[in-house]
Amino acid sequence: MFTQAGTKARQFLGRLFPCSLAMSLGLLWALASPAQAPPEPKQLNFPATDQLLPRVAQHQKEIESLVNQYTFTDTTTVYTLDKSEKVQSQHTDVYFVTPTVYEVFTLHVSHDGKPVTPSDLQKQEKEIERKLRDHEKKSVTPGDLHPKEMLLFSDVILKSRFTPLRWEPAEGKRLIVYAFEPKSPAQPRGELASRIAGDMKGTVWIDPEDAAVTRMEFASVAALRLGMGFLGKIRGFEGYVEQRKIQGEIWLPSHQEFVAQGRELIKGFRIRQVSDFSAYLKATTDVFQQIHSPVGASDVQR
Repeated sequence: MFTQAGTKARQFLGRLFPCSLAMSLGLLWALASPAQAPPEPKQLNFPATDQLLPRVAQHQKEIESLVNQYTFTDTTTVYTLDKSEKVQSQHTDVYFVTPTVYEVFTLHVSHDGKPVTPSDLQKQEKEIERKLRDHEKKSVTPGDLHPKEMLLFSDVILKSRFTPLRWEPAEGKRLIVYAFEPKSPAQPRGELASRIAGDMKGTVWIDPEDAAVTRMEFASVAALRLGMGFLGKIRGFEGYVEQRKIQGEIWLPSHQEFVAQGRELIKGFRIRQVSDFSAYLKATTDVFQQIHSPVGASDVQR
């Protein structure tokens, strides 16, 4: 039986060629067409998960260490929500984040689009000076530091089990999409950031060529006690984080969103936080020179 495409082709050939030639060509078409099955989609294999993920975790540790070599701007909007997720209030704050060997300092520079007062800036700078003097007097040993606002991918990777789902194209590259879940039940004690990292499930996009996380969507598995002087629980925590390759050289955090709900003392809360990290600039040894450098004069930016 001729296909519709075959019938149209034979009609077209009949107008161009003599009848005998058209019949011969049509017969060849009819004989060839039924034998040709549509090609099956090519199946792409996944690299060994137990080999790729340790590379990703190690690379992510390096990224988190390199973040401490850059100053950047953190623009964060916090929304308070009611039970129906309607926004009750919102505030946007801009911070200038600058690292030292002892501590990552955060300078508050504006609130809801208005710059903070010069006296407030001066007060913040004096506090930074005081802390630096204290660190130097106590001969504090430099350690692994990171901005408190950023979720550490490396901790999540090391504490999770991964299952490859599919390949996805993105900006000319192929990413592997994985599902992940905790390796072990949530821990009731310990540092909050560490407990959160071990209590995540979700989806992660990984560039296997660079062994880099480009996006992670996450949700908490169990309620977490706040601890650290707070009485309450985080009953739900979900969101996503993205990283971008800056100037084709280094992967750095670019965007982060999460929604958290729970109870503190006797009052419930539900917040949504959206943070953009931009204007990356290689840090200098003079923290105050760095603080007063004009934003946008960076040689490494988003």
